[in-house]
Amino acid sequence: MVVATFAITTAIAGKFAFRSANAELENHVFTSRVDRIRLVVPRGWRESDAPSYPGLLLWLMRPAGTMVLTGEDFSRDLYCSWPVTCRTSHEIGTMQGKLACALRQKLTNARMRVGPVQAGPKENEDASVPSVWFDYDDGKHFMRQAVALGEDRVFSLVLSASTAEARNGQVRAFEQTLRTLRPLTADELGAPPAPGTTIILDGGVATLGDAGLSIAAARGVDAGVTEAMASVNPPATKINPVGACTK
Repeated sequence: MVVATFAITTAIAGKFAFRSANAELENHVFTSRVDRIRLVVPRGWRESDAPSYPGLLLWLMRPAGTMVLTGEDFSRDLYCSWPVTCRTSHEIGTMQGKLACALRQKLTNARMRVGPVQAGPKENEDASVPSVWFDYDDGKHFMRQAVALGEDRVFSLVLSASTAEARNGQVRAFEQTLRTLRPLTADELGAPPAPGTTIILDGGVATLGDAGLSIAAARGVDAGVTEAMASVNPPATKINPVGACTK
């Protein structure tokens, strides 16, 4: 489950010296093609991506605090790991609220002091990654965590500081960062050609069919062309994570 507590943030400190081929930082804009998201790093924060740690997408640092962005698949297993009371509560009307309920229960069980859930910025809602956030602490580490749900991904942004005052002093930067979280557009992702498009490749001609690319003129089309065409096939249909859960 996406829950970056102080134990996680301290455990991964210093492990951000790598650059992923599928994520990049340019002019303080972080882009992850694998997770299909983009956000803007706030002014005055030092940033690095850290693909060496599972689920960790971005690490932001300044003397008064840190922020960590994580992501994972929104799968049936993840959904079914939430407590039944969170999944079925009629008082919680949104899926991101149900996720926050599950995280809050986990943190409460870990003897954290957990604050109420608050609605995230309208910009997230408009970008189809609705979010909520809440504060929590253990008296020594003070966090604010936001969770956002995309079409098939769960994202978490955690602000961590050593005092409540230090955390509160970074709230504006946290909110600015969260507001900029948005999915990449089809143009930014480089969407595959539409069905019926004729593609001319070295060694042959191919046509994109309704179910993906298929060879229209097999004459002269070799294995290399077939492999290149397969790489732009549409992704397989994902199973809806929300549904009946069995033990």
